Amino acid sequence: MADLHPCDASIRHDLRTPLNHLIGYTEMLQEDLPAVCGKVLATPLQTLLDDAHQMLTTINRPTPLTVGRFDALFPDWRGKMALIEADFNHLYALIQAHWQSACPDIEKIHTAIGHLRVLLETLSAKPAIDLGDAATALPRDPTEAGTPAEGHLLVIDDRAENLELMQRRLMREGYRITTCNSGYEALARLESDNFDGILLDWLMPGMTGKEVLGKIRSKFSAHELPVIVVTARHGSDTIVEALTCGANDYLAKPLDFPVALARIATQVYLRKVTQQLAEANRQLKQFSYIDGLTAIANRRKFDEYLMTTWRRSQQEGAPVSLILIDVDYFKRYNDSLGHEAGDHALMKVAKAVSASLFRVKDLAARYGGEEFAVILPETALSDALSVAERVRATVAALELPHPASSVLPVVTISLGVAEWRPTAFCEPSALINLADKGLYQAKAAGRNQVGTLGST
Repeated sequence: MADLHPCDASIRHDLRTPLNHLIGYTEMLQEDLPAVCGKVLATPLQTLLDDAHQMLTTINRPTPLTVGRFDALFPDWRGKMALIEADFNHLYALIQAHWQSACPDIEKIHTAIGHLRVLLETLSAKPAIDLGDAATALPRDPTEAGTPAEGHLLVIDDRAENLELMQRRLMREGYRITTCNSGYEALARLESDNFDGILLDWLMPGMTGKEVLGKIRSKFSAHELPVIVVTARHGSDTIVEALTCGANDYLAKPLDFPVALARIATQVYLRKVTQQLAEANRQLKQFSYIDGLTAIANRRKFDEYLMTTWRRSQQEGAPVSLILIDVDYFKRYNDSLGHEAGDHALMKVAKAVSASLFRVKDLAARYGGEEFAVILPETALSDALSVAERVRATVAALELPHPASSVLPVVTISLGVAEWRPTAFCEPSALINLADKGLYQAKAAGRNQVGTLGST
C-alpha cells in the first residue's frame, strides 16, 4: 500500500496521548473539587470522564481488519468525539461560573481535545491506514486504590505536557519528583542524584526508552533502581521487550492512576525492603567478625584481613608487619582469681590493645584464648616495634592485679613482631611463623617485653 504513512503503525499510540491528558486533568479536577460547587460540577466532570473512556475503548478494541480507511475501521468515532466536545462545552461554562481557579486546567483539557480532534480528522482524510497489531485494553477498575509510598522519582518523557501531568499527580501523593525530557538529561541526573524509582517513556526521539534502560541497567540492577516503563503502545510485543530489557514493570497510557500508584508504590517498597535486607546482611556479616567476649575482631576476621592485606602488598610491593601477643601466665590468673575475673581481664587487655592503634587500617584481633594479634599494613619493622612497645606499656599501665604472676604483680603481655614483603612465592603463614618465633624469644627472655627475629 503505497499510500500508507510510515507512522500509521503507531496510530493507537498517537491517539492515546491526548486522551491521556484529557483523562488525567479531568481526574485531577475531580479530586480537587471544592464541596461548595460539588453538586454543580461533579456530574459534568464524571460524564466527560466516562465519555473519554468510551473513546479509549473504541481506540483499543480489536478491529476485523488492520488496513483500510479510518472511518471504516472506527465508524463510531465521530459520535463519541461529538459527545466529548459537548460534555466539555457544558463543563467549561460551569467552571467559568463556579470555579474560576480551575480555569488553567480546563484550558489544558481544551487543548487535549483539540489535539485529539485534529488527529482524528487527519486520519479520516487518509486513503488508507495500517493499525499494526491489534491492541488490547487494560481493564479499568475505578474502585481499586493504590497505597502511595514516600520516595524520589525520576520521570522521563519527551512531551512537556506528559511531564507536567505526571509531576502534579505524583507530587500530590507525597512523592518528590524530578523530570527530564530526554534520555541524555536523565542519565546525567543519575550521576548526581539518588532516586527510588524511574518512570520511563518507551517511545522518545534521540535516545529511545530501550537505550536509556540499557544504560541504566549497566550501572544499577533491577533491585537497586526499579524502572517502570510507560507506554501508549498496549501490544504485548512492546511490554515483553521492555521487561526483557530489564524493566521492573510497565504502565499503559492513558494511565489508570490508582493502578499506576499501586505499581509505583510496590516498586518503591520493594527497593526499600531490598536495601534494608542488604543492610541487615551487612550488619550480620560484621557481627560474624566480632569476638563475642572482647568485642574486637575475631580469628575469622584476622585471617581474611591478613590475606587481603597480603595480596595488596604483593601488588604494591609494600611491607606487612604483624604483632602476636600473649597474656603472661594467664592460666595462673584464672586458677587464682577465677574464670569470670579472667574474662574481665581479657576484655580490658583487648580494649588497651585496640586503643594503642592510631590508624584505621591497623587491625587488632583476638587470635585465640589469651592470645591477640595486630596487623599493620604498609608498616616497616622499626615502626611495628614502636607500636608493639606502646601496646605493652598501655596494658601494663592498666595495673590489673595478677598475684600469681612471676613477672610483676600486675597483668603483663609478651609480644612477637615480624615484617615481611610478600611475593608470589610465599603465603601469610610465613609472617605468622616469624612473629611467633619473636614471641617465643620474648617469653624466653623473661616476658613483659617485645621480641623479634627481624624481617624478610
